[in-house]
Amino acid sequence: MWEQKQIGTVKEVVNVTVVVLLDREITNMTKKIGDRVYYIGQIGSYVLIPIGAIYVIGIVSGIKKEETREDGVGFIQYILTVTLVGTIRKGKYETGVSVMPTVDMVVYLLEDKDIKSIFAAYQQYNFSIGQLSLFENERAYLDPNRFFGKHLAVLGSSGSGKSYTVASILQKVARFSDTHIVLLDLHNEYREAFPDTGQFCDISSLELPYWLMNAEEMLEMFLEPTDDNASVQGAILQDLIYAAKKAKNPTLADVITIDSPVSYDLKEIRTRLHFLDTEKVNTPGGMKEGPYFGKFSRLLIHLDNKMSDPRYAFLFQPNICVETESVLPLLMTLFGLASKARITIWDMSGVPFDVVKTISALIARVTFDFNFWNPNRHEMPILLVFEEAHNYLSTSNDGSKAARRTVERIAKEGRKYGVSCMIVSQRPSDISETILSQCNNFIILRLLNPTDQAYIRRLMPDTFSGLDSVVPLLRQGESIIIGDAIPIPQRVQIDLPTPTPHSADVKFFDKWKHPNTKTDVAEVMDRWWNQKRS
Repeated sequence: MWEQKQIGTVKEVVNVTVVVLLDREITNMTKKIGDRVYYIGQIGSYVLIPIGAIYVIGIVSGIKKEETREDGVGFIQYILTVTLVGTIRKGKYETGVSVMPTVDMVVYLLEDKDIKSIFAAYQQYNFSIGQLSLFENERAYLDPNRFFGKHLAVLGSSGSGKSYTVASILQKVARFSDTHIVLLDLHNEYREAFPDTGQFCDISSLELPYWLMNAEEMLEMFLEPTDDNASVQGAILQDLIYAAKKAKNPTLADVITIDSPVSYDLKEIRTRLHFLDTEKVNTPGGMKEGPYFGKFSRLLIHLDNKMSDPRYAFLFQPNICVETESVLPLLMTLFGLASKARITIWDMSGVPFDVVKTISALIARVTFDFNFWNPNRHEMPILLVFEEAHNYLSTSNDGSKAARRTVERIAKEGRKYGVSCMIVSQRPSDISETILSQCNNFIILRLLNPTDQAYIRRLMPDTFSGLDSVVPLLRQGESIIIGDAIPIPQRVQIDLPTPTPHSADVKFFDKWKHPNTKTDVAEVMDRWWNQKRS
């Protein structure tokens, strides 16, 4: 039976890459074994190289043909490039290769039944997110503890199926009673995907009080780095906030820090800043401007704009979350502890874009800090899902330093405290490399941008070599999965979520030909004026 599977011999070995010469009789790149015809040389397909009692597994990452001559006779020689990824030892698959093949060793094709022993490595968890693209009726099984516990990135261009993939994955764990997921939804896509297990929170209709922000988030909100007085403004603002927190919370005064999540009155801070900004002092030479005269003018403008803007009412005009103890029901809501919801969806579509970054930082940091101080953190692991992460986790000037630093800390330390991240983005090259480098698992959907492709290629291990060429060709919802949670890099068609998120593209042509509903301009303007969304 082994003779039927033979396809060639090893010609060259360099690190984890093996060059394979296909047998001369293979001319149409197929091989029939039993009733099944196998295609040889498919990018992402698998081969096997026996070395004594063990079997080394490789992934085909490239193929070419060469014209050669032997004994004066010309013929075509097909050559495969294979990346070694794992070993089967005593019938059990192991990631990594401890014994390397040498030249002239025989290379065999893997049958469906052979591949089962590899893909069944984590079958005991009965957790699968899709079907293997190259093998009929074979599921892609993952280790869910490693998948969710070691940070995960879902990356793909617009229209590649990111929202479907995220919804499909989360639906598979949202059915468990103690699941805790917090999802930042920038475009109001996921509400329909979790009608029974989700808790929908419209930030603009709730209260997320300003006094939960730490010093870094507050300074990013109000200060302009280009202001010549920014350093003075920051120092005085922090001093005033610290004093206000201690004054309003006397029982905690001895332990309060500038970052403690306790209430204070921002209006009092504003009054004090205005006094310093306009203060004049009596001197022997007459009335003169105080030491801070005019230094807080721009800061006061920012404060007044934010505090009076109805779009920011949920942050700066709290009516319920006024006292320190009012944070308790807010946290119960945030983690679904009040309603027993498995996933809390924060709709940020109505939030001004310039504050999305700060809110993202705030929710992420509060989640991390909560479990940092939670003595039962290992009994309450939390997954943070950052949709459209490139908008607020970027290293560019447009990105939020507070959000980026918070998520970088979670990426580096979160697993110790039961907090994990799912980074979702269509522009991975815009995201902090510190964050993505800490992700141990990647779901890579179709990526068309060459810059993003190169960025991903740099982050991936050697086992990704060759598979990167497939990334632009993936179907919608099809992905390359690589990481600690799977036994071997896999090309997987992700299961369709049920129900689906509200993320389908508008069918322009169909709607132009056959419109169903006429737009009522009066209704649109009424919604616009009253800030009402569907």
